[in-house]
Amino acid sequence: MGWLDYAWSTFFEKDCLKARLLVSPRFRFPQLFRDERGFVCIVPEPVTKKIDGKDMVSLMGYNFPLGALGKLQLARLFRAAVTHLGAHAVCTNPDDYAEWGARKDVRLSKFTAALLEDVAVYTYIQNKYTDKLADLAFANALALNKLRKVDRFINPATRMMASLLVWLNAGHVAGEKRKDDAPLAYLCDLIDQFRKKSVLSLTDKNLELGELKLEVADTIYNTVQDAGTITECPFLPHTEELGSCSIFLPFYNVETEITSEEEFKRCLAHLGGSSYYSEDDRKVYLKVAEAEAAQVFESWKRQQEKEQNIIAKYGELLSLTQFKSIEIPEQDYAKFLRAKSACKSEAHRLLESLLVARDALDEDPRKDFGVLDLQEVIQVIASKSPRMDVFMLDENLSKSYSWAILLDASKSIRYTKDFAMEIFILLADVASSLLLDPASWGAYAFNDRFLIIKDFNERYNARVKARIGGIDFDGFTYMPDALKMAANLLKSRAENLRLITIISDGWPYGYQDMRTALAETVDFLAGKNIAVLAIGVKSRQMELVFKSCSTVYSLRELTKKFSNLYLSASRTAAET
Repeated sequence: MGWLDYAWSTFFEKDCLKARLLVSPRFRFPQLFRDERGFVCIVPEPVTKKIDGKDMVSLMGYNFPLGALGKLQLARLFRAAVTHLGAHAVCTNPDDYAEWGARKDVRLSKFTAALLEDVAVYTYIQNKYTDKLADLAFANALALNKLRKVDRFINPATRMMASLLVWLNAGHVAGEKRKDDAPLAYLCDLIDQFRKKSVLSLTDKNLELGELKLEVADTIYNTVQDAGTITECPFLPHTEELGSCSIFLPFYNVETEITSEEEFKRCLAHLGGSSYYSEDDRKVYLKVAEAEAAQVFESWKRQQEKEQNIIAKYGELLSLTQFKSIEIPEQDYAKFLRAKSACKSEAHRLLESLLVARDALDEDPRKDFGVLDLQEVIQVIASKSPRMDVFMLDENLSKSYSWAILLDASKSIRYTKDFAMEIFILLADVASSLLLDPASWGAYAFNDRFLIIKDFNERYNARVKARIGGIDFDGFTYMPDALKMAANLLKSRAENLRLITIISDGWPYGYQDMRTALAETVDFLAGKNIAVLAIGVKSRQMELVFKSCSTVYSLRELTKKFSNLYLSASRTAAET
């Protein structure tokens, strides 16, 4: 179990077709936005580093020591972020603020909407998942430790927004009271009233919060705007990033047990959670939680090392091409499932047609002459059968195949990328079923980088499928280099049929004389008895370069055409 699997185990929305959940090292703070189907939730991935000579692991601006306590608190912070994003994915609706936020300051309107939606988040969790409140209280207490001195904020609007954040999440006003704090006290009281009505709405179905929510939002917006110039959009480090935020220290070393501090207890009481029932229960919980955190952390480290070893192996071939780098995509399993749902019905048809094509060559009927098969002779004599096909078989082609599948993931194919992705998934699923040995096939994508989707030594599991969903279509089209890379992977293999299938729109681009390099590479592959089957994605450009090519405009058309190409390549391999 790595961080992504751990996140899914905590995430509230279990339907991958409704919400996407990613863990990415590219972001420092959690991200929350929507695509055409639903919410996209991105949680930052921890990063190990050395700080003052000590091994530490960083997440969301916090540095944890690599001990049992550090891993435990890291896991709690990670779970808090997943819990917060997951609650948004199932109980909030940003469209409620679309008309209200028009022609308003973007930063202040985002802050106001996020503040009120966090009320809905806490109400939802308090009602359905009370046990999750301890993680949120931990993250809130951690944020307060990282918060700068609110009294020293020069901008009164920033000070007011920071104080509202503290009030909502911790239940008290940050800093010392001032004479001009009457507007802030009014807003805090208004938020408390709105929170109480949110709780009542769970039992009273007649209580509608739509209009009230916009009235509260309007009051908060106008009051903060009257306080001063809006320069940033504050948010807690474990919640979704809203914009520029300077109210927290850049980094904070977590070297104490936060749950033993008074601030944590105050935050937990404010959220309505409860602490451990007894000291014995607390010890049991800590023992289990520490083991869980250590398991996740060590699994993540092993997977990182495995992927680094795979990349290093391919790095030896990088100098033979002009690729900028060799990478493994991030994982997005939900996006893979969405793409697969569109091509699932054709996978069985294509598999059946390829099995027929393979068996037509592999089958070798009994001969009426040749070297006697003694076992067959004994059976015929014992049964007094008139059969004469009792001679040994001469197999034309053993079931020995190696297959590399290449997907063009460049910017030029972005208009047909969904269809190209469906073809890629379709072929990967078929290869997994057709070639029973997972080491006999690999799957890759390319632009001006070479992307490893499935190494030959990997199984076609959920992790590999999630990499397919993580493919970004961007960059140039280094098609001859992708073919060279695949050829180098296949040239040392001893299978009878060595096959490369390339999926592209047929527009190589990125450096001079690429068309010439592509033609030379195709001739080189033919000389090495490596079959290349090209699939043109709604474009006939591939037919200008590849002899064995099918231009397809639908998945049904692919099923009909590709099986013929596969049969032809298999027949050629049998003859040679």
